Amino acid sequence: MKITNLQAMAVSCILLCSGLPAKANTIMDTTNNKQKVLSFYKLIVGQRRVELIPEFVQEDYIQHNTTVKQGRVGITEMINYLKTLPLPPAGAKSPIIRAIQEGDLVVTHLDIEFMGKRMAVIDLFKLKNGMLAEHWDAIQTMPDQTGMAITATNGSNEIDQSASATESKAVIDQFYQAVIQKVSVTDLIKPDYVEHDPAVIYSGKGLGAYLTADSDRQIKIHRIIGEGDFVVVQSEFKRAGKAFVFYEIFRVEHSKIAEHWVVEQAIPDGVEPDAMF
Repeated sequence: MKITNLQAMAVSCILLCSGLPAKANTIMDTTNNKQKVLSFYKLIVGQRRVELIPEFVQEDYIQHNTTVKQGRVGITEMINYLKTLPLPPAGAKSPIIRAIQEGDLVVTHLDIEFMGKRMAVIDLFKLKNGMLAEHWDAIQTMPDQTGMAITATNGSNEIDQSASATESKAVIDQFYQAVIQKVSVTDLIKPDYVEHDPAVIYSGKGLGAYLTADSDRQIKIHRIIGEGDFVVVQSEFKRAGKAFVFYEIFRVEHSKIAEHWVVEQAIPDGVEPDAMF
């Protein structure tokens, strides 16, 4: 059975919702956009309360996952699919690893298991007037990392709110400009930085050497989102004529990259890249 984005999203949602505390009962109980997103998962997806969709989701909700319908209809179909799945065991751990917010944008980073496969997932939501207005995502199957101390999703997850998001984003912007110009990024990466991207790890190179050695890669940055010492970059890259959705999460420490995660997904054939951004 082929695992579709809709299935993976649904499973991640049901697991996420089972592990979230039951804090909010309506959108009026939420305190910020991050909590609104988590409450959406908890109440609508986890508890399957379809009647709350108009409270959380705009009627003209824009969906950039090309396997899901636009508007509230797509979310309703996702919940109906959830109803065909068994509930997770009691006490199941939430797969959400990190949640990062800047203004009206909220990013969640998840580690899910479905049909014997582990997947890393990035969800990006845009909110408008306190309601979900737009959604992007990427899903990547992870290699077997059993017994490894460093995996594709583990590591730091506490945001240092005393750190300046503006400064953290400036470091990553500088890093990307250097990568695009194919110049050294050594001064922007801590010598003991922690790499979570399996592709970089298995290459035997550090992040800077891995990216600058990939001379065929064409990069287009769409968004840079920061909260404290964490920065998320949503970008598109092309290699050998194939386009990919590319999400990176960076943790910045003392104006240098201290930790790095990735979720990438090939853009399906026949889909215009702009549709996924």
